[in-house]
Amino acid sequence: MNCLPPTTVRATDDAANLRGRASILSRLRRSDLGIMALLISFPFMYYPKILEGDTQLWVFASAIFAMFTFRTRRFILRSDSPMLLLAALCILAYAMRSELGPDLLRICYKQVAFIVLWMVCRREQGDFFPSAVRLTILIWLAVGLYQYISVALGFPIEIAGRFVEGRGGVPSLTPEPSFYGSLSILHMMYLLSEGQKKNNPYIVCAAASVVLSGSLLALLLLVFPLVKLRMHQRIAVLIVIPLLGIAGYLFITGGLPPRLSSFSTIESGLAGLLLDPSLNLRVGHLYFTLFENLFGSLLLTSPISFMSQYNSFALDSGVFIETGSNFILTTAGELIYGCGIVGALLLILIILKASAQCTTPAKKLEKTAFIVACMLNPISLSNVFFIMYAQQKD
Repeated sequence: MNCLPPTTVRATDDAANLRGRASILSRLRRSDLGIMALLISFPFMYYPKILEGDTQLWVFASAIFAMFTFRTRRFILRSDSPMLLLAALCILAYAMRSELGPDLLRICYKQVAFIVLWMVCRREQGDFFPSAVRLTILIWLAVGLYQYISVALGFPIEIAGRFVEGRGGVPSLTPEPSFYGSLSILHMMYLLSEGQKKNNPYIVCAAASVVLSGSLLALLLLVFPLVKLRMHQRIAVLIVIPLLGIAGYLFITGGLPPRLSSFSTIESGLAGLLLDPSLNLRVGHLYFTLFENLFGSLLLTSPISFMSQYNSFALDSGVFIETGSNFILTTAGELIYGCGIVGALLLILIILKASAQCTTPAKKLEKTAFIVACMLNPISLSNVFFIMYAQQKD
């Protein structure tokens, strides 16, 4: 029998409740600490450049750490099983038809990184990622502006990514301008899906990064966020883009305006498409992997030797230029060429899971179209921004 006065009992219960709440908050803080290294790595996922190629290990190492420390009560869900199985089968399908070497290692890395990031990002419910995306936009824009102004003023600068003065835009902290522009579009789409007014300035900053990148691919992708924008947001973006374009035209010889001027008419546009090495290779890789060699790839009957096969095709076409590596400039093409029907099923599953996050048919169509557009670009399947967007509720 409890002989304590009612006030004492209430005070004791309140103290117990406070201790319980403090314990829960403490557990939440501890369980969330594992994501911090991953968030910090977002702006620097490609820089500093230690390994050859575009892939650096900062995001992957941080994701491995987060997988075992961040909200581990949701470690693996039953719904992850098909994704895990298809990713493992993709590695097997590629390994059966290829030699041991860097290309096989790259495919293994991409599939393992994809499934690790998929599981980690699925545990995050919008508590941390939006802030990390906003910070990444500001850092990449600041570096991009510095590079852009330095080039305009003729200052010698060290640029980590691939940069050809007078031809394209700047890469900021990414491997090349097309990465900078395309990932800035992903940032815009992610923040737009958040539906918060505080994201408006960052969306405009990401649009500015698209112009600084000078990427025609990114400019085409810009259609998606423009459709999603509200009218006042659309006006702000459509003001910023021409202003930066005019500034680029006046002060430097490269960037987006000179590239657009080469496509001013249908005739010059076709000539520019054929003569521009980057566009020629991208269109050629897309056509070869998803049309010319599609059935052989799907049925896993053709051997994996992309550079020799593509160069033979390019020579016979009389239109496309030869490629200098086995790297395929379209993610869907790379996955289907290397992993066949298994890779195609993985792509379909990603699209289905992404569209399932939408509440209306219009949003499902919009998200599906944008995911497909990303996969026709060199945005990697294991890119954390792509995975975040695919899993985001809209």
